[in-house]
Amino acid sequence: MRKIIFLLILFISQTAFSQNSFKALVKDEKSHEPLIGTNVFIESLKIGGTTDTNGKVEITNIPDGTFTITFSYIGYKLSKCKISFPSKYSKKAKIIYLESMAIESEEVFVTTTRTNGVIDDIPIRVEVLGSEEVREEIGIKPGNISKLLGETSGIQVQQTSATTGNVSFRLQGLPGKYTQLLKDGFPLYSGFSSGLSLLQIPPLDLLQVEVIKGSASAFYGGDAIAGIVNLVSKGPSKTPEWYAIVNQTHKRGRDISSFYSNRNNKIGITFLASQSSQNAFDVNKDGFTDIPEFQQTTLNPKLFYYFDESATLMLGISSSFDNRKGGDIYAIENAPDSVHTFVEHSKSNRLTTQLKFEKRFNNGNVLTFKNSINNFQRDISVTNTNFSGEQFSSYSELSYLMKTKKHNTVLGLNFISDAFDENKNISKAAQPLDYDYYTPGIFAQDDWNITQKFILQTGTRLDFNNKYGTFFLPRFSVLYKFSDRLSSRVGYSPGYKLPTTFTSDAEARAFKNVNPISSNMKSETSQGLNLDLSYKFFMNEFMFSLNQAFFYTKINHALIPQSDSLAKGILMYENANLSLETKGFDTNIKVALDELVLFVDYTYTDVQKNYDKTNPYLELTPKHKLNMTLSYEDEVSWRTGLEAFYTGKQYLSDMTQSVDYWTIGFMVQKLFKNFSIIGNVENIFDVRQTKYEQVVNKPYSNPSFRPIYAPLDGIVANVALEIKIK
Repeated sequence: MRKIIFLLILFISQTAFSQNSFKALVKDEKSHEPLIGTNVFIESLKIGGTTDTNGKVEITNIPDGTFTITFSYIGYKLSKCKISFPSKYSKKAKIIYLESMAIESEEVFVTTTRTNGVIDDIPIRVEVLGSEEVREEIGIKPGNISKLLGETSGIQVQQTSATTGNVSFRLQGLPGKYTQLLKDGFPLYSGFSSGLSLLQIPPLDLLQVEVIKGSASAFYGGDAIAGIVNLVSKGPSKTPEWYAIVNQTHKRGRDISSFYSNRNNKIGITFLASQSSQNAFDVNKDGFTDIPEFQQTTLNPKLFYYFDESATLMLGISSSFDNRKGGDIYAIENAPDSVHTFVEHSKSNRLTTQLKFEKRFNNGNVLTFKNSINNFQRDISVTNTNFSGEQFSSYSELSYLMKTKKHNTVLGLNFISDAFDENKNISKAAQPLDYDYYTPGIFAQDDWNITQKFILQTGTRLDFNNKYGTFFLPRFSVLYKFSDRLSSRVGYSPGYKLPTTFTSDAEARAFKNVNPISSNMKSETSQGLNLDLSYKFFMNEFMFSLNQAFFYTKINHALIPQSDSLAKGILMYENANLSLETKGFDTNIKVALDELVLFVDYTYTDVQKNYDKTNPYLELTPKHKLNMTLSYEDEVSWRTGLEAFYTGKQYLSDMTQSVDYWTIGFMVQKLFKNFSIIGNVENIFDVRQTKYEQVVNKPYSNPSFRPIYAPLDGIVANVALEIKIK
């Protein structure tokens, strides 16, 4: 009996000693953050556990042998490993790194901030309209970027002329003159040339659009009090690629665009060609155009030379020719007579050269030199009044990017020139609008990765303008990552803008009776604060992201029309004695389930003219704006989209309020191997300002126009053929 008991105790003790345990610490592969709630399971034994708040787990009662252990976590790829027991991981935890699913791990690189970093690691908030979004919008309006920008979060695209159809865009509720428009980091569209800029840029060659909201003059100099919009072009592809699109609207508009790209070991080339035309169209049958007549052509070849894998030279030329007419439709389609006299005719030519040299060193440092020269000529005639002028501007920059373990530092200098010469023989103005500015500047920027969670970006710029003196622009931005899902940014930046007569107010009157800037005028200066919170959640095919941003900008010495001169029919500018302030918030939500994607963007904007106690609200600025887009894409054959846009009431110059309105659009695209067919309807319910009021006021021989706050063209349907050959 004693022997039996002894053998039983011996068997039990041996069995107990053969039971093993397994310890693990599960982390995110990229951020190394612990993953809480990861399932750890041994299928063959039907035992497992879940990681705790520190990402740790322990599984006990594992017999001797070799077993496969599975690690699974929502939004991450499944991971398996084989462990033989007994194992050292009974006492020491095995570290397991899980890789996030492709929907989360896609990285977006940003160039506007010069450090060329991943968007999730940049302290200043940059919004990117990626290649997929750009591609979708090209089929809807391939002739220019006005619709592309209009559907970008927080940007308001606004028609400013009832005759020429000119449009401007606003960031954070501020007029378009406060936003700097770049193409590949070149500030090409300012002053006189900014008037038709959105209408003269076809989008077919764009890779993405990068938007910085809030004061950003420290990056590229003045003009960026409200922010920066940078249009980033596609580069040469290693295999030949050719894209073309042909578009026709039911209101007699036509577009044809082509983009070619290719490179070998030494030479690369891209070439954009675009031609758009539109017949004059009177939508509401009042005898005046709601859509102007125009013909527009753009040519943009670029040559890339690769000295080796580390050095590249780019040379480019961009030319644009625009001819448009608006006004009395009888006079446009036939000829002016004694009754039908009013026609506004605008002809412009734009020629731009671009040069960029980039040298990348083995240690990651980058030397960059770039230069652009821009010549813009425009002639405007309104009945018997003429205006003509030529703008000549240039931008040169030399910068050096230094990369170390903790720092990305940029040092640089630049030179900006901008001159305008009014053609006195044509304009016959008593006071021509001539000016000649040049601004050398130096700048420095540092991105400091203090920890994996905490990144600080500091920068400063010192500009010297020949007429308005010195501008010192220190700024900072902070990024803190609470986890791999939740992060926050906060930033401060000053800004400035040189005085200019070339605003939407002057454009609306075709520069007639516009006085030049007086010698005692001050530059506009600003202070801006921005704060945002970002949250992301992924689970298999489901994704949810939320960005909540808050903004505040104060502008001192704002350039405003002088009320006494307006009463005399003359536009003369003066500095406001009190500030112009804008504040508000932007809520951006994205929800994706497999191929179904919903975007919701709501912007609240409150712009106050502290200098005007009688009319304190900035005109044509809706407090409430809502954009919603629902899209579905079957990558094999179909893509569809439904859009809804709400624009709230806007104050007008007489302090009355406009109506609020919705516009709805629908798009469907049938995909084939090398081409696709696109059908699109904009403004399905035909919302038009002319349904609420008369836009053209008598006398029709010399009419005045109401401010434009709603669409004039109404419902527009188009069919496009898109061709892709690779």
